[in-house]
Amino acid sequence: MRYLFFLCCLFCSFSSNAQFFKKGDRVCFVGNSITHNGDYWHNVQLYYSTRYPQLGVQFFNCGISGDVTGGILRRMDHDILVHRPTWAVIMIGMNDVNRPLYDAKRKNEAGIREKQQAALATYRKNLDSIIRIFLAKNIRVVLQTPSIYDQTSKMAGNNLRGVNDALKVCAGYAREFAGRDSLLVVDYWGMLTKLNAEVQATDSTATLIGKDRVHPGGVGHLLMAWEFLKTIKAPATVANIVADRDVKSSQAKSQQCTISDFSRKDGQIQFTALEKALPFPIREDQLKATELVPFVDNLNREILKFNYLVPGNYVLAIDDVEIGRFFSGELERGINLATVQQTPQYQQALKVQALLQKRWQLEAQLRALRLIEHRYINTLPGNENIETVRRFYDTAHAQKPDSDYVKKMFVTYLDSKPKEAQIRQQWERSLDSLPALSKPRPHRYLLKKG
Repeated sequence: MRYLFFLCCLFCSFSSNAQFFKKGDRVCFVGNSITHNGDYWHNVQLYYSTRYPQLGVQFFNCGISGDVTGGILRRMDHDILVHRPTWAVIMIGMNDVNRPLYDAKRKNEAGIREKQQAALATYRKNLDSIIRIFLAKNIRVVLQTPSIYDQTSKMAGNNLRGVNDALKVCAGYAREFAGRDSLLVVDYWGMLTKLNAEVQATDSTATLIGKDRVHPGGVGHLLMAWEFLKTIKAPATVANIVADRDVKSSQAKSQQCTISDFSRKDGQIQFTALEKALPFPIREDQLKATELVPFVDNLNREILKFNYLVPGNYVLAIDDVEIGRFFSGELERGINLATVQQTPQYQQALKVQALLQKRWQLEAQLRALRLIEHRYINTLPGNENIETVRRFYDTAHAQKPDSDYVKKMFVTYLDSKPKEAQIRQQWERSLDSLPALSKPRPHRYLLKKG
């Protein structure tokens, strides 16, 4: 009985890990500019769209550039809870530590240490409040430690030493609250600190973060997505396709796919495979990340294997398109089709990625509106007046010497705000074609001597 109980627990654990977000889930990613940019969780959304094509999990951007925990509390109702989330995934802290407090010029300033500690105390108090609000509303929570401030790279530019140590404290608070409330925590701070040290061991000017030491690029964001997916125990297997002696043995040895129309004669092997998922397409600007972590082995395995081959060279075609030439030993060990961009499966995944990118562009326009309203004019959506906003910019920002970036944001706001309803409608309908586009299709495989 004890053994059966153990097997039952093991099965339940595996089942829950295999698919973390469930059908009908609405997931809000809450945070500052790194979440506002969204690349790390966009990768998570892409993973779910290709790995679970019919699941329909909805993801929402609830990041605001420059935001802090107090800002999240202020915009909780009308910018986060308005999405009716079933999950809240939180990463905050980069601005809460008040980075200017760590400028070397202020090292001997009276009371500077007390100001640093006060900022951390406020962060801890507010993060606790944010978590309690979500849990009180039966919204499940995933905590994420802040990403790092790169204070170790010897690249040019001002270095606010001590900021990453403060972020380590913030990460400790996230782990503390996760332990208290039995929440999952994704440790970006630990992972990025470790990997950043590894790349700097051979190049002291290298960084996994941008030149501003704050914002990760494509590589950093894919590493964060990898850490997130690894933490939720996302499965590695897209499909295991095994061509064995006949259709029955091939189907028995394959996983996440259906094998049919199998033939093995005249030195050729032919069959049709219908997989349950698509591979994850990796952008060119993300490839360096796959050299640092086992992203492909851990999360993107679409293995094609042939048994009982006569030694020699072979040509593989899928849907009459030549995929590559391989030695029998390679095919018997198995090749990972997820890394072969010529396959029709990969090309289909690229179309899914392109559709999501169009959605993210619309999302960016909507988040730019929320940024101005929450960070600059402090008004609720629907209460703003274009002329009031214009006067606010003219009087408060237009004359500042550092206002080029702000000016660009306000000009964009004044142009986009009258079109918000139209942009939102386009965003809401942007994934209407996703279920059909991401649905795996049967493909015809042909292997012959060549």
